[in-house]
Amino acid sequence: MITALESEKDKLLALTEMEIIDILGRPDQNELSKRNQKFYYYYINPGPACKATSDAPAKKLSIRFNAMGLAKEVAIEGK
Repeated sequence: MITALESEKDKLLALTEMEIIDILGRPDQNELSKRNQKFYYYYINPGPACKATSDAPAKKLSIRFNAMGLAKEVAIEGK
């Protein structure tokens, strides 16, 4: 799943919040930042709320939306 996300993540840029939700579903976590920017997080492996067997940080897909509601940045975070 990681390799597919890495190769296709650029296709998510400039999509609206609703288009992202239609493609990926509701985010596992979201955050409202200053200047009406939003962040959506989709955990790739078990997130902090899950009882993971490892103490390693969870890998997640992070999408930053600008004030217009368009995906401005898409990144995979964690190890």
